[in-house]
Amino acid sequence: MPFVFFGSSDFAKIVLEKLLWTQMRPILIITNPPKPKGRKQILSPSPVHLLAQDDNIPVLTPERLDDPKFIAEFKNVKPEFAILTAYGKIIPPELLIIPPKGFINLHPSLLPKWRGATPIQSAILNGDEETGVSLFLMDEELDHGPIIQNAEYRIQNARITYSELSKELALLGAELIIKTIPQFLEGKISPVPQNHSLATYCQKILPEDEKIHWDKTNIEIDRKVRALNPQPGVFTKAVTGRGDEIILKIIKGYPEEDFFEGLPGKVFSYQDKMAVKCGKGFYAIEEIKPASKRVMASEDFLRGNKWILNQILQ
Repeated sequence: MPFVFFGSSDFAKIVLEKLLWTQMRPILIITNPPKPKGRKQILSPSPVHLLAQDDNIPVLTPERLDDPKFIAEFKNVKPEFAILTAYGKIIPPELLIIPPKGFINLHPSLLPKWRGATPIQSAILNGDEETGVSLFLMDEELDHGPIIQNAEYRIQNARITYSELSKELALLGAELIIKTIPQFLEGKISPVPQNHSLATYCQKILPEDEKIHWDKTNIEIDRKVRALNPQPGVFTKAVTGRGDEIILKIIKGYPEEDFFEGLPGKVFSYQDKMAVKCGKGFYAIEEIKPASKRVMASEDFLRGNKWILNQILQ
């Protein structure tokens, strides 16, 4: 049956690639407009847009989904259903009612847990041992519609990062679409309403969330580093020997149990790496990125910046 694919991010690109490999090809792709990227702020198409171009699939990049011109174009392709994942815009009611079989959303959590914009990050931040993906029929409320099917994913790697978990869930989600959608379209699966009393919500990552608070435990700080890298990243502030404040992005590290006395935020050397005392335990930094410089091993940073030792990071 003819369908339209809505998606924008790397997560959506992985899903779409898997669908195309199995000849599940959309008649149209809707993705976000090109955005400025890099230091030169060059307009760059979304990952899904680039894949669509490579595969010669028609693409639309509406700024607003309630634009009458876009709605008319969407109607004209006569989709039987739409698949949406990691798209980045709210679908207006006038669009939801167009496909006879509805809008089917692939969401990277076991709904009704972690409704909202950051379910993968939230699973890591919360220390969840289990997550998964859910296929559901969209309605006018956020991640609220009835569940068509879901698939569980056990987080066995305690050091898993956002990028790694995102890829695993995208592949799992694509497999779920391929296996489930034909059965749903044939009427062999009846969507089941969510238990809304069990719903939990996650919010967008705000600038305040990017700051490291060293009075938190080493485990909490480790989760934040793994959940928020590569984007938007997490940072701390230090003052150089000349009195200049610099921002240090923490890229990678690991938590260690306590043997070091000192206030939270105090910097010391651990196995030649830069380490920071936390509210409980300490955090050993493996990779760090000083403002306007490349990512480097913390040993290299520490070797050239001894002034940071014994400083209490902000």
